This record gives sequence, structure tokens and C-alpha cells, in this order.
Amino acid sequence: MRDSYRSLKQEGRSSYTDRKSEFIGIAKPVETGAEAEDFVTAVRAEFPDARHHVYAWITGGAEVLQKYSDDGEPRGTGGLPVLDVLLHQELEDAAVVVVRYFGGILLGTGGLVRAYSAAAAQAVEAAIPIFRQKLQIYRLITPYAFADKLRYQLTESGFWQSEPEFLLDVEWEAGASAERSDELIELIQDVTAGAALIEPLRSDFISLPNSL
Repeated sequence: MRDSYRSLKQEGRSSYTDRKSEFIGIAKPVETGAEAEDFVTAVRAEFPDARHHVYAWITGGAEVLQKYSDDGEPRGTGGLPVLDVLLHQELEDAAVVVVRYFGGILLGTGGLVRAYSAAAAQAVEAAIPIFRQKLQIYRLITPYAFADKLRYQLTESGFWQSEPEFLLDVEWEAGASAERSDELIELIQDVTAGAALIEPLRSDFISLPNSL
């Protein structure tokens, strides 16, 4: 089972034109093959008059799956270049569809590869690649006197935190990789002199700028 992976934050779109052919790239995070196929179907329905709906997707987790289709383009000129964009950026749980409106001028195999690659890469960029890491998540309940210092120390040490709730005490969530969980708990206890309540909540994938 994976402990971390790169994926997409949101749906992203791009438009690329080469010799009057328009290539519309749409990238989206997906969690299963079924969800990826539904995404492809939805794009086909949105652009029913397009000549081609080339796509590729990769899902990870317990079973890694990948699929691509040239959708009528010469073999290897559409789906594989789109898949290569996902593989090159090491993305999982991600799908890209590139819709082509033919402009009447043949691009040749090299031109098609370049166009589909460019449209896919631009769509992925618009979808914002992110790093997701599995963290052990804890709920913290801390007296106000320690909250600011603790949040500062957690940030300085590179631990993930949610936004705080200011109730009778200050409550928020903090997380660390399995290898750093003991370090996280020790830091909380040291800063608060044992006054913080630390409640284990769950193990979950969290979007991060980099690894923790």
C-alpha cells in the first residue's frame, strides 16, 4: 500500500491550436477506473461534435491501473503521449481527455504527438499537481496559554495542522507520517508541559506542498 503519491488538486482545462486543429485538454483527479471512465463519458457528452476524444488515466492504491485510447487517431499518436505526460510527472489517481476539432490540415504523426502532449501537459498544469501523504491525524485540545507557541513549534518542525477552533480551549488537528508520530506527540507534551489533550483520530491522505 502506498504511503504517498502525486495527484491533481482540481479539474483543469487548456486549449492548444496547431494548423487550425484545436486541442482542448481536460485533466481531473479520479479515484477509481470507474470514475475515470465516467469522466471520459462526460467529456464526450460535452463535446459531441469533436472528431476525437483521446484519453489516458492512472489510478493507484491497492491495485495500480492505467488505460489510454487513441480514439481513431493513428496508433500511438494520441493516447500514449497523454499517458506519458501522467507517467513523466509521476501522477496517480488522475485522468486527462484531449478533445480534437480537426482543422482540415493533416499534422502527421510527429505533429499529433506534439499537439496531444502539449494539450495534456497544459491541462495537468491547470489542474495543479499536488503531493498527498498518509498521515496519522490527532485532535489537540490545548489551553489558550500554550496554543500560539505550540502552533509555531509544529510549523517550524514541519508538521501538518488544520485551522484552529477557539472554544473553551483551542482545538485543532495535527498530523505526521507514521515515522514521525512519536516525535509529534513528544513535541506537544513538551511545549504544553503535558496540558494538551491528544486524541488519535484517523489515518488519512493529506495534500501537502512536500513530504513531512
